[in-house]
Amino acid sequence: MASNKNKMFTNLLTGAAACALLTAPALAQEAETVPAPEAPAAAEEEKTLEKIVVTGSLLRRDDFSSASPMQVLTADTATLEGLVTAADILQGSSIAAGSVQLNNQFGGFVVDGGLGVNTISLRGLGDQRTLVLLNGRRPGPSGTRGAVGAFDLNVIPNAAVTRFEILKDGASTIYGSDAVGGVVNVITRTSIDKPELTVQANAPFEGGGESLQIDGGFGLNFDTGNFTFTGQYTSREDLSIGDRDFLKCDDDYVFDAPGGNRIDREDRSINAGTANAGCSNIYANTILNAFNFGQRWVPTADGSSDGILDGYALRTNGRYDDGEGAVAYYDDDLYDERVNSSDAINKQELLSLFATSDFSFDILGGLNWKGEALYTKRETTGEQWRQFFPYIGGDAGFGFYPYDEPYADNIIPSGLALPITAFPSNDKIELEYTSFASTFEGGFSATGAEYLKDWVWSADFSYSKSDGDYTGNEILKSASGDVFETGTPPAFNPFDPSWLDGTDTSWYDIVQSFETGNTIYEQQIARFIVNGPVFSLPAGEVLMGAGIEGRKYEIDDEPSENSQNALLWGTSTALPTKGEEDVFEYFGEIDIPIFKGQPFAEELTVNLSGRGFNYSTYGTGDVWKAQVNWQVTPSFRVRGTQGTSFRAPGLFETYQGATTSFLSQFAIDPCVDWGDSTNTNLRTNCAAEGIPEDYSPVGASATIVSGGGGGLLTPETSEAKTFGVIFTPSFTNLSLAIDYFSIEVDNQIAQLGSSTILGACYVADNFPNSFCDLFDRNSATDATSPLSITQVRDFYINVNSQETEGIDITARYEKEFNFGTLEIEAQATRTFSDVRNLFSTTEESGFETDDFNGTIGEPKWVGNSRVSLDHGDFKFSWFMDYIGMGDNTEFEDANATYFGADAFYVFKTDAVLYHDFSVQWTSDDISVTAGIQNAFDEDPPSISNASFTSRRGTVPLSAGYDLRGRTGFVRVTKKF
Repeated sequence: MASNKNKMFTNLLTGAAACALLTAPALAQEAETVPAPEAPAAAEEEKTLEKIVVTGSLLRRDDFSSASPMQVLTADTATLEGLVTAADILQGSSIAAGSVQLNNQFGGFVVDGGLGVNTISLRGLGDQRTLVLLNGRRPGPSGTRGAVGAFDLNVIPNAAVTRFEILKDGASTIYGSDAVGGVVNVITRTSIDKPELTVQANAPFEGGGESLQIDGGFGLNFDTGNFTFTGQYTSREDLSIGDRDFLKCDDDYVFDAPGGNRIDREDRSINAGTANAGCSNIYANTILNAFNFGQRWVPTADGSSDGILDGYALRTNGRYDDGEGAVAYYDDDLYDERVNSSDAINKQELLSLFATSDFSFDILGGLNWKGEALYTKRETTGEQWRQFFPYIGGDAGFGFYPYDEPYADNIIPSGLALPITAFPSNDKIELEYTSFASTFEGGFSATGAEYLKDWVWSADFSYSKSDGDYTGNEILKSASGDVFETGTPPAFNPFDPSWLDGTDTSWYDIVQSFETGNTIYEQQIARFIVNGPVFSLPAGEVLMGAGIEGRKYEIDDEPSENSQNALLWGTSTALPTKGEEDVFEYFGEIDIPIFKGQPFAEELTVNLSGRGFNYSTYGTGDVWKAQVNWQVTPSFRVRGTQGTSFRAPGLFETYQGATTSFLSQFAIDPCVDWGDSTNTNLRTNCAAEGIPEDYSPVGASATIVSGGGGGLLTPETSEAKTFGVIFTPSFTNLSLAIDYFSIEVDNQIAQLGSSTILGACYVADNFPNSFCDLFDRNSATDATSPLSITQVRDFYINVNSQETEGIDITARYEKEFNFGTLEIEAQATRTFSDVRNLFSTTEESGFETDDFNGTIGEPKWVGNSRVSLDHGDFKFSWFMDYIGMGDNTEFEDANATYFGADAFYVFKTDAVLYHDFSVQWTSDDISVTAGIQNAFDEDPPSISNASFTSRRGTVPLSAGYDLRGRTGFVRVTKKF
């Protein structure tokens, strides 16, 4: 990126000329008309302060005219659908639905921002590339652990919100970093005339996942301005995997042929003979030979024994009962009851308080002051289960010797033993978020300068702080008896059947420790903007705005002392994440009217904007944007935008302390059974490493070390284009908007992932390469785990490019009939491509460019619609939410084998259509809304177990599917 002002403004003018020459410039606005916000009371000479600042612009205008595509989601409409939180509203929009969205459905998974965080990702570009604003200001991120960078929607009290404005193209020239995939501007209420109280309850018909929301607000109005106060309490109960059949059994979901018989439930021995046959759940209540996992001692159905342990017998040859050993058996009432209590949706409680002020003063020619204060307290809990297997071995590591009493009678002579049981893995987040903002606005009339009489200025300062504790019950190495780590025997008998099957839980207190870490993220922003008319042209006034902005970010994440010192068994080791960033930016925008009131040019304007920036860590650069807004006829409008945006590396991407985790050899090593692969490079390179073609790893999992990219990262850059038309014919009440979008992001910052690193090494033409230096593999002569991967180093780097394009369609119809007023509106997004290219050029890596459009979690079609009828005091509504089909067969082999037998795997999902119905009754001071979400109880689709797509049970994780099922809701609002 250039570092001087002259180049920036040259780019601005070049982009503007290019847009002006387009034969079909671009669109932006939805067919929906956006209601103007309530203007504060002011004297006639202060009318310039009453003009509207549109999302995506610095300029004050008389209307919401915008050249950028925009979608508006109102709080009133969300009420009719029974939506409870900002995340429910935004993540279900057509520009976001169907793609990966972080919400409360990620218990047990490590996500940026920590447990319970709710963020928004537009266009599937990631929440780090979507900027969220609160009344036009940039609120600070919130979350726990080191990877905090995106705004957490949990902090917004819905009681204070009037609407969400979604800007669908890049806007870095106006707002700076992160506005790559789009901008979400949360607009809050400006006044409350009467005190009000609202209670809403949502209850799934099958139980689990209930929610209760209580909110209220009141205002104080004066001659010169007003205060508003809103408060909200939200409680959402957890949904356990045992509450839904499609969640509690993560069986392999394999068939003998397309449309044929299920074979995994019949043939898998785990839970054989029970209602949960085929459900793998969590593998426990077993003793393994550490050098031969196919040899194990399992509980028998009849209590028989082979003489090693009462009720347990030797089992060989994997999962099948081939007559050589006993069948694994688990007690339904004991084992499954524990595992099924794991959370699919976490339990969460929120308390939010929000206050605003808006006052005008007759000083300095007219002065306006606006203030905001927000406080949110969040508590999120997650319940999961994990395996626990202390290594028990003799002095030589072979031939299971009794380590010491009380194990003398439990000799397994076949090798080092791994007794496995289940252990609770619970987490709790306690977070407080506080933010303040203060804005002064005024004019220049007091200066006496005639040419400044219509100019205004604004100066604002904002501060936010997120302070969160994260606690988990961990296992202390010192008490676990891991002989490879501590050299001491465990303080319990891991060969006691009551220990193995979980009957005895007294040992929990011996091994567990409740570990608490703390994350603080602070943000300060100061901004000054001036704008007004520069001069007049025949088509109107030329408007200009300019400003400067300074921001400072700080993060301080302190994991627990035991976590930092690697004293916890089977858990990531994490070091502190601490750093700060300062940025200074200058920016400007000019709006030029070209034609007005001419044939085929009712109005034509060109808008140019640019921003330069200077980061203390990453240096300088600039971005530009050009827009054309052409009202061809009163009923036909053409609009277009083209510009660049950027995203500076987040603090966690730069400063995140080294973290260790663990993955199995089978999950990361592409050389496992490489003889069955058809990839020539993989076969050649694995063989060159001396790895047998039928290689099957033994031993412990690989250690994955990840962390920040230090000073090696550079900002991401992007270019966005939009083109569209709006048709609002006078002969009908129908309006239609169609927008084309194209966004390209370069230098995307990401962690490759351990499997990708190994793949980049062994699949590339240029083997060995630099990626082979990012992991360690044992020699073939290693005594315990020959050829196993021991460590993979996975740090943040600039690695990807991504291109996405498609169209957004919006239609609206409204007409008054003798039986009432009918409203119909629909939004849909059709994505043409979502191409991701690793390392930017395929020649460097041997990886091909992949188009993920149409895969599970990235459907080609997503849409939603609403039909409402106003009839007297009643309003009847019908909502539909559509998620298109997904197909992952390009990345998975649907016709494979299942333990040697021919089998068919399901890697496609059918389209899903959800229906919601509600009725609302409103009188002067009371409103009652009742309805049903997912009225036809549509289950999410099921897919086979595979490496490409994560699942919860058999359901693809985070693809926008409803896990709660048919849900009733009631909402009552009373004004006093």
